[in-house]
Amino acid sequence: MQSRVVYAGFAAAGALLLCAVALLNVSTNGPTALFAAGPVTEDGKPVPVTQLFKTGEPTNEFPTSSDPRMNLKSPKKWKGTFTTNVGKFEILVHRDWAPKGADRFYSLVMNDFYDGARFFRYANDFVVQWGLKGTPQIDEMYESGANIPDDPKYKSNTRKTVTFATSGLNTRSTQVFVNLADNTFLDDQGFTPFGELASDADLDVFLKKINAEYGERANQNKIISEGNQLYLQKSFPHMSYIKSEGVSVIEE
Repeated sequence: MQSRVVYAGFAAAGALLLCAVALLNVSTNGPTALFAAGPVTEDGKPVPVTQLFKTGEPTNEFPTSSDPRMNLKSPKKWKGTFTTNVGKFEILVHRDWAPKGADRFYSLVMNDFYDGARFFRYANDFVVQWGLKGTPQIDEMYESGANIPDDPKYKSNTRKTVTFATSGLNTRSTQVFVNLADNTFLDDQGFTPFGELASDADLDVFLKKINAEYGERANQNKIISEGNQLYLQKSFPHMSYIKSEGVSVIEE
């Protein structure tokens, strides 16, 4: 018998309410109600779902990289669901592919980090990249001193895999990309996938729906310093973006 737990975000009156949903699990002995134990830190300490950051809360309350809420342990396998202004896509995360990367991505999603994030880099037949929140106070905090160590190479950068962007050894932070092609040449450069798009339909969102018109023109330093409101929304008004995110645990 395998449990399946869902954490979902629901928008209500401009705020995002995060709740654990109890599911009914069927075994050979009949139905058994299973309830989410809740997220835990990498050293096993529980973190109440109600303490996680929710979209709409004050920016200065977003957890630092040393906060237990940003050091959650990823389930063995889970699905991230991202609703964008042009459609929905899902990412399957496999912790055994890249444990440190999976833990960081899980922590980011559970704290609504990617809400509002723009797909600021679109390199045809290569990658689509996102992961700057567009809130200077938060992006500056995570672009300086919040990096995680590299994971050993395990999975190749094949089409549909999802990987953290880096600027050298041990520099993964919040930015990720989807491989639009088999970019296996990245394998020996420290790029270790932690997940994959769940289906070809999810890949179609990147190939056919996410706006590619701005290519690689956006300046990352200006995104960090000026954010969505002062820079991206004015200079790239039609850039696609994430509206909400949620987590479904497949295997704890």
